[in-house]
Amino acid sequence: MKKLTYKLLPLFFITLLVFPVNAEEEAEEAANEPSNPSELLELVQKGQFADTAEQRERERKFRNEKNKQAKLLADAKAERARLEREAARLEQKFEANEALLVVAEAQLKERLGSLNEIFGHLAGLATEARNIFEQSLTSAQFGKDREEFLTKLAVKMGEGVALATIPELERLWFELQREINATGEVVKFNADVIALDGTVEEREVVRVGVFNAVSDGNYLTYASTRGMYEELPSQPAGRYTSTTSDVFDADAFPVQFAVDPTGPQGGSYLASLISMSGAWERINGEGGPIGYVIFYVLGLGGVGLFIWRLVTLRGIRAAVDSQLAASTLNTDNPLGRVLKIAEDNPKADTETLELKMAEQILNERPPIEKLNWLIKLISIVAPLMGLFGTIVGMIETFQMITLFGTGDPKTMASGISIALVTTWLGLMVAIPMTFMSAIVSNFSKGILETIEEQAIGMAAERSEK
Repeated sequence: MKKLTYKLLPLFFITLLVFPVNAEEEAEEAANEPSNPSELLELVQKGQFADTAEQRERERKFRNEKNKQAKLLADAKAERARLEREAARLEQKFEANEALLVVAEAQLKERLGSLNEIFGHLAGLATEARNIFEQSLTSAQFGKDREEFLTKLAVKMGEGVALATIPELERLWFELQREINATGEVVKFNADVIALDGTVEEREVVRVGVFNAVSDGNYLTYASTRGMYEELPSQPAGRYTSTTSDVFDADAFPVQFAVDPTGPQGGSYLASLISMSGAWERINGEGGPIGYVIFYVLGLGGVGLFIWRLVTLRGIRAAVDSQLAASTLNTDNPLGRVLKIAEDNPKADTETLELKMAEQILNERPPIEKLNWLIKLISIVAPLMGLFGTIVGMIETFQMITLFGTGDPKTMASGISIALVTTWLGLMVAIPMTFMSAIVSNFSKGILETIEEQAIGMAAERSEK
């Protein structure tokens, strides 16, 4: 019991401490509440008085802010007036300076006299030479310093203020003369070359004038953006590249070498080979699905069939020739099986023997002429497939014309490519397949004629007996 009392004592004291506070707050709120109409009226008057004092304070602050805004506006107007006066003064000064500049330019032009023509001539010459050097094959050998020099000289002469110095004129003459001499030189030197995989290698390069440069048996072009030679992705035919090694190895000239002089600095045709597709690219890319069918299915399939039939017929022909030379009959070849009919029917009359051998010849004909018709069919179907591809390509071309018009030929290139390439492939397959069909047909016909000839001879020999 005592323990319970000791536990409740703290709770009792806390209650005593909190209760008076709450009681005071409630008493204060009760005191503030009006108890009669007079107190309520007094309370309302006090509230109105407080609201009026707050309103007056806000009005005072507003008037202060208004005064500040008026001052700022006045300052801004004064600053604007000052800037307008300054602008008018500067405009007058500019007009005066412009008038002085016109007079000064007229005096400068009068004093320079014919030097203006020299400025223009030098500026034009430096600009033209720089444009040539930027694309020249000699730039990889002589460096890009001359281009920077010519650029600065052209800018200086274009300003028309200072004359070119004697060293600048001598440098200009030297660069022009060196380029002229390079057009007739065949020189060998080491230079950086960009390979097809993008790596840069130092190689021995031979430059033939300003027309072509070769290295390791390949023609090079000049990459002006990087200031180095680079290999052409597409090289000309082997009969041209095979002679490039002679330029390296030869100690004396003349040497047979293929030069491409097209373009302003040469090599324009070689550079255009990049965008030209070869026969293999046309077959695999430009012919479309119809081109694939013509070349791979009809073409290669027909060639494989022809080779198989030719090997088979040569084996049959060899077996028949062996039978002709043998004194005994062998049934492993068509001729032996036909002649065996006469041996197996010694007492048959001539007419019966002929019928039996004719029947055996008919049995031997299908293996000999097997699938010859398919080779002939391929030779007929291939140009028809090419014609079908032509129609498809022309339909695509007309669709592009309908959509984009005829202003850009590149939009029609795909359809025209399909039309022409499929026709080309169809004829390329049909022409040799026609000869192949004729070869296997003549081979089969020769074997059958030999068998028939021997059968008729056997029947004639039997009739004489």
